[in-house]
Amino acid sequence: MLEKAVSYSWAPLAVALPVYFKQGGGGSNGHGGRGGGDGSGGPGQESNNSRNVIADIADDDDDEEDEEEEEEEEDEDEGEEDDDEGDEEAAAPVSQRRKEVDVEEDDEDDDHEYMTNEGGFVCETVVADGLPKGAGIPTEDELFASLRCQPNFPCTRQELSEDLKSLLGTGLFEGVDAKVKPMKKGKSQVRFIFKEKVWPEMQSFRVSPSGGNSELLIPKEEVAKVLKQKTLGPTGMKGLAAIKNVVEKWYHDHGFVFAYIRDFEGMDSGNINANVVEGKVNRVNVVYVDDNGNPKKGGGETPVEVVERELPIHAGQLYNTDDGRKALRDIFALNLFENVQVMPKPNQRDDTKVDVDVMVKERPMKTADVDLAWGLAPNSNGIPLPADKMPGGTLTFENRNLGKRGNQFSASVTAENFLEPNDDIGFKVDYRQPYVRGTSDKFKTALEGTAFNNRKTSGVFNSGGDDVPVVWVDRAGAKIGFHETRSRSSKANYGLVIEEVTTRDEQGQIVTTGRKMLPSGHAAMDGPPTTHSSKGKDRVAFLQGNITRDATHYVNGTPVGARDEFIVEQSLGLGIMPFFNKHSISLTRFIQVFPKKFLRPGSKAPPPVLVLHSRYAGCIGDLASYDLYTLGGPYSVRGFNVGELASARRVFEGAVELRVPVPKLNTHAYGFLEHGTDLGSSKDVVGNPTEYFRKAGSGSSAGVGVKLAAVRTECIWDGNTRRRSFWAHFGERF
Repeated sequence: MLEKAVSYSWAPLAVALPVYFKQGGGGSNGHGGRGGGDGSGGPGQESNNSRNVIADIADDDDDEEDEEEEEEEEDEDEGEEDDDEGDEEAAAPVSQRRKEVDVEEDDEDDDHEYMTNEGGFVCETVVADGLPKGAGIPTEDELFASLRCQPNFPCTRQELSEDLKSLLGTGLFEGVDAKVKPMKKGKSQVRFIFKEKVWPEMQSFRVSPSGGNSELLIPKEEVAKVLKQKTLGPTGMKGLAAIKNVVEKWYHDHGFVFAYIRDFEGMDSGNINANVVEGKVNRVNVVYVDDNGNPKKGGGETPVEVVERELPIHAGQLYNTDDGRKALRDIFALNLFENVQVMPKPNQRDDTKVDVDVMVKERPMKTADVDLAWGLAPNSNGIPLPADKMPGGTLTFENRNLGKRGNQFSASVTAENFLEPNDDIGFKVDYRQPYVRGTSDKFKTALEGTAFNNRKTSGVFNSGGDDVPVVWVDRAGAKIGFHETRSRSSKANYGLVIEEVTTRDEQGQIVTTGRKMLPSGHAAMDGPPTTHSSKGKDRVAFLQGNITRDATHYVNGTPVGARDEFIVEQSLGLGIMPFFNKHSISLTRFIQVFPKKFLRPGSKAPPPVLVLHSRYAGCIGDLASYDLYTLGGPYSVRGFNVGELASARRVFEGAVELRVPVPKLNTHAYGFLEHGTDLGSSKDVVGNPTEYFRKAGSGSSAGVGVKLAAVRTECIWDGNTRRRSFWAHFGERF
């Protein structure tokens, strides 16, 4: 038996045992994902690297240990002369003094040739006897992973002797034996027999930084838990495992997955000290990869600085998985990369340090797209049908890396009818410059500018039942402002908007009042004014700001959490411009129902979710008709056309929706109730469009639906008229 009585060297551990063992996903402890859907990408697989090997024991009294070891060797030499040489059952062990391996003979296979020409043997299996089991204790696979003798490979006596030295060198065992037993087909079984090392009962425990760190992150109260869990009697492998489970579990639960106990001291006295490595970042390297995932020579088109300024990971700080996820999210948000991987790994020269590779695959920097679309509109029965035989669409050009500084430019032209684009052509030009206040700005302020010209039908000038000529609202202008990331879940936008608003009929002529058809077939021209001025055209300048708090996260593709938004617009009131203050607030809660029951491990089905939503909007001062708040529509009270219920200065909406998973389809079916009211404010509007167009002023609806990909198909009952209709919409209601 190999024995080492006093000296516990931890150095052979690096040779005998793998330094890191993986749990969960493959690869190193990384984050990554591929952009898709909403373009945000997502986190990829994550491996929770942990040191599953009990740290070796180091002793400070080297001189005393050497003396004791020499005395022990003398005793053993004397004892060897008296050993019983007639023991035929046990195989002779490999030792430091006798580099020999005795093999147990098999009477049934006397003529079986199991030895190789070099005096070794072919290993069939490797097994262990006497190895304790439990959380934190190395398993057979972990102990044997780095041994020279491996199943189905030849092994020599010298290699087996070195394996025994490596196992003994971990300091975890009092002694290690090896027995080689011939098996069939010319192979042999190697059996390692372990004798566990024990130390005196633990009297005290403390932790110290390994590698010269000044202070550890782990709280003192967590360290104190070790003494509370100690048991009377000697300390063995299970005791050391319990210490590791307490200390390392705290680090890993808080995202410090490269933290581990490197070694123990003071075992012989019972005053145990654990030297802790916390995993400090050594370097961060940005790697550009091609379509096959191989590093690109010469880097990419995007400067490294553009990626580095989004990284919360820097050399000298401790690596944390939350930082990896944040880096993944923020780099994807640049809209420059289609794939991002954050890959931390131990430094090859110093395993107390962590190297982080950020692997990015660039999207095409310049693109041009053409999208064709047919608009849908419900007929008299509420069935959606194409509104026009001719397609409309959008022509878009993008440069995602203007000036190679991460600045972005895009331009788009839109028409409802590509064959006659002059009737309703619109355009939009966007420019975005990130970090306009410098890379040290903690809010990552970006400058955003937009020039636009668009035309939309107004929900104010329609009817709850009568045939009403369509009124189009043209807006042309510009907006310049700033975007700030206030926190992980909160964003703010503020800026100045200047625009010219014109109301037109279907022929493109300016109209100053709303109209409705009389029984005689003629159009009445005595409706509410379409603009603040009497000319059908307004010029408006106002300050606009909004704060969005989105604390939702996705569970199998379903949002869960809270989302709040506050919007305010304050006009400047220059000259004859209208002077007003508009404000709105919306609160939405996505509550996961029965999370423990429906979230089975590995299930891809979305969980049941209860959605609660409310919205209030109001105005003070001059408010033109085209800016009135409307009730009804797919994003207001469902089951009604846009603006069918009311056009008012103040509105309130409330909705409840219960989403339940559909088996095998990995989607939701849902039922909902919604209600909206103008809070009696319609009468305060000049011309009172709600009364003129015979709108109800409030209404409710109930329905059921199912979501298939991006389409919501719904059957809805109108609470005002008790009618039933079917609708199909793209996108989310909330």
